[in-house]
Amino acid sequence: MITKTDFCGYQSFLVENGRFSLKLTEYGATALSLKRDGEEMLLGFDSIEQYERSTAFIGAIVGRWANRIGGSSFILNGERISLCANEGENCLHGGSEGKPWNKRRWSGRAESDTSVSFTLLSPDGDNGFPGELTARVLYTLLPDRLRIDFSGVSDRDTYFAPTSHIYFSLGEENILGAQMQIKASGHLEVDAGLIPTGKILPVEGDFDFSAPRRIGRDYDDCFVLTGSPACTVQTDTVKLSLYTDFPALQFYTGTWLDCGIAPNAGFAIEPEYYPDTPNHPEFPDALLKAGETFSQYLEFVFE
Repeated sequence: MITKTDFCGYQSFLVENGRFSLKLTEYGATALSLKRDGEEMLLGFDSIEQYERSTAFIGAIVGRWANRIGGSSFILNGERISLCANEGENCLHGGSEGKPWNKRRWSGRAESDTSVSFTLLSPDGDNGFPGELTARVLYTLLPDRLRIDFSGVSDRDTYFAPTSHIYFSLGEENILGAQMQIKASGHLEVDAGLIPTGKILPVEGDFDFSAPRRIGRDYDDCFVLTGSPACTVQTDTVKLSLYTDFPALQFYTGTWLDCGIAPNAGFAIEPEYYPDTPNHPEFPDALLKAGETFSQYLEFVFE
């Protein structure tokens, strides 16, 4: 069942499906809340002012490019494309000129009793990215899972790889004590600006989550995925599993949360293409050709 509501002047949707309830809003196509048996699973804010002030992308859809592009530029079809530099000399989560995607008004509509779509028209040159692009995100709440489908069509060749920036608390005050498992063949070596060097390092020591173990410390790292589920997180009360067809996963333990949210109060597991892919031809290709349709998905499954 879906009920239309209001969140600080933005159309919002309450999706209820058995034990779960999901609240979504047109502001940033953001997941405001996900409750299981009445217990909150996500981090979020109570007011639009907190979302506007926050730099942590709480619950939102980020794009056009999730994660970082080094030097805020790449070459496409022989042309040097310059992007918005919003983290030093680099471009993070698509740039921030005007309003980034997580702070724009998306157009939302109920698609069924369990699903809501959000659509955004991104103009040619949006934060430097070429092509007029129509992006669509479909949230579907199933009896034991939340599925998010991404799609997009551009009228010019472009790079496009959005993701969800949901932070899970799983009812915990600090998530470093949770058990994590990641099915990965390696993780990306990065420089001081968190830009990949191109080298894939083995999953050893603190990066070895091949078997479940306590998170224990801060992470903001990209893992190369090899299996399904891509990762699982276990607390005393719930097990969360992530399924996706994205090739990589950014695991971030919420070190720099803001607006009153304590560090490590939640974690983000962001399916994505490798950071800085447009500048690394050896990475899996993420070029979206003009007129073709981008399509990727993720599912968060609760046990």
